Amino acid sequence: MHRKQFTQRLLLAGLVGLSLASQAAPKAVLIGMDGTQYEKLQALNLPHISRFYQTKAYTGGVQGSGSEQATVSGPGWTTMLTGVWANKHGVTSNESGLANAQFPSVFKRIRQAKPGAYIASITNWASINQRFLTQDVAGNNFNASGLSDQAVTDKAVEQIRNTAADFIFVALDDPDHAGHASGFGPAYNQAIRDSDARLGQIMAAVEAKRASTGDDWLVLVTTDHGREATLGYGHGNQTLSEKTIFIASNQPLNAEFSQPVGNVSNQGFSGLYGYAAHTSIAPTLLRHLGIEPQPQWLLDGIPLKGALGVQKLLPASTNQATLNWYSTAGGMVDIQRNGQSVATVPAAQQGWLDSAAPMGMADYNLIYNGTPAALRLNRRQIQATLDWDATRSYFFLDDGSYVRYNQVLDKADNGYPATTSDTSWPGLGSYASKLVSGFSKDAGVAYLFLNDGRYLRYNKIADKVDSGYPKAINDSTWPGLGAYATQIRATLRWSGSTVYFFLRDGRYLRYNLTLDKVDAGYPKPVTDALWPGLGAYAGQIESTMKWDDTRAYFFLSGKRYIRYNITLDRAESGYPKAVNQSTWPGLAVQ
Repeated sequence: MHRKQFTQRLLLAGLVGLSLASQAAPKAVLIGMDGTQYEKLQALNLPHISRFYQTKAYTGGVQGSGSEQATVSGPGWTTMLTGVWANKHGVTSNESGLANAQFPSVFKRIRQAKPGAYIASITNWASINQRFLTQDVAGNNFNASGLSDQAVTDKAVEQIRNTAADFIFVALDDPDHAGHASGFGPAYNQAIRDSDARLGQIMAAVEAKRASTGDDWLVLVTTDHGREATLGYGHGNQTLSEKTIFIASNQPLNAEFSQPVGNVSNQGFSGLYGYAAHTSIAPTLLRHLGIEPQPQWLLDGIPLKGALGVQKLLPASTNQATLNWYSTAGGMVDIQRNGQSVATVPAAQQGWLDSAAPMGMADYNLIYNGTPAALRLNRRQIQATLDWDATRSYFFLDDGSYVRYNQVLDKADNGYPATTSDTSWPGLGSYASKLVSGFSKDAGVAYLFLNDGRYLRYNKIADKVDSGYPKAINDSTWPGLGAYATQIRATLRWSGSTVYFFLRDGRYLRYNLTLDKVDAGYPKPVTDALWPGLGAYAGQIESTMKWDDTRAYFFLSGKRYIRYNITLDRAESGYPKAVNQSTWPGLAVQ
């Protein structure tokens, strides 16, 4: 934590807006320095930002939870400006389209609360204004995009000097450009120095304006992501260095900013989750401008200014709907689920299990000291899978949705989960809740099995369920399978003409597609002799999927999975592992 003593700050009248300005009109500037590494920034001991209060912070959401997001610019800038993670705003990459309109940015929040406010957004990287937040910035008084960093700075200074600006967003990009071009080194350090000099130019304009009007200016400085720790060329992953950002303020802020805490529920990344989150920037700006965050906004961060909400609200690392937070103060926390109060507990309890939590998505709000903190949980389970072809697979989830998984990119395609309906899967919509398994026989035919002992034949060429289905699973339609029709839990298309049917009682059958019947001698138990490495999990198999001719996956209860080596005919070492955003990006099972 880097922070000079408060008494020294009182003397820095040129930079610090203090309580003397509390009756003045609130104004705010948010300055982003793209790709600026926190450690490099500290090491350079820069003249302008060193006069700010500073804290380490984190981006990228919570690894392994639904809030996890890539440490790249699109998600980073959007999280900074909306106060929610990508599982809400929907900007998951630099190629994403418009952010989810249900979670407006500060531009729109300010415009709605203060129709007469003067708002500006001035950026180097054009995508912020022209792709992700186009609809929101359309209501601004001034926007400029695609400018050089110095031109961005000049425009910001001009807006401060010549308008009655209430909020100005400034996005500089040179440090990120230098990092990508040459990694850490002289060019990168110089780009950070140049950004600090531009901060000085903006602050000079702010202080001149404050001196003439007496307005209360809050200036926050941050970045959208960190960098890979060794060479500094890239970013995007869930590493300590790439997740670590900074937040700097010209005003002293509350304990969420100034006092990192231990004992947070997720102990990863050397205690990084005990610091402030990227999502706190937007609510801090709004509160400073006199706009109180509302529970229905579902903001993931709490303001770094004023009354504290519950701190460090994080999901449990289990499949249970357990909420964890930090608070040592008195008072009660009102817990809401999907807008309805479900519990009131002491803040010092620091945790609560929702024993009545529904499957599927639920939005929680914890309201303390009049300040809401939100968390989205999505308790989807994988219900069935379908190996479509070499490029994609489908995961059907137990809330009636499905995910198209891109096997080339090894992540879910954008826009998923989507609803399993007769529009997305003609003829399948009525049976979405009954699906238990599926497999592709060949390029033209897939079979989907239902929990009531029936099955569907899906025409992959026509992209619809064939007429006359569903039909009963019996010894006429599936010879040898009839007695187990309602016991099927998973199907696995193997090499050659073999399909395996795994049953609820820990046994399996081998089906020969060429002979069109169950092989003699089955069912057999799933043991380590027959399925090396799977024996201990025989009763926990919920779904299976063939990835290619070399490997398959077994999905287990508790949102875990095992990778099975088809060539060696055994489970690979190091499994089971958790199904999460790191192992199955975008699969949306939290």
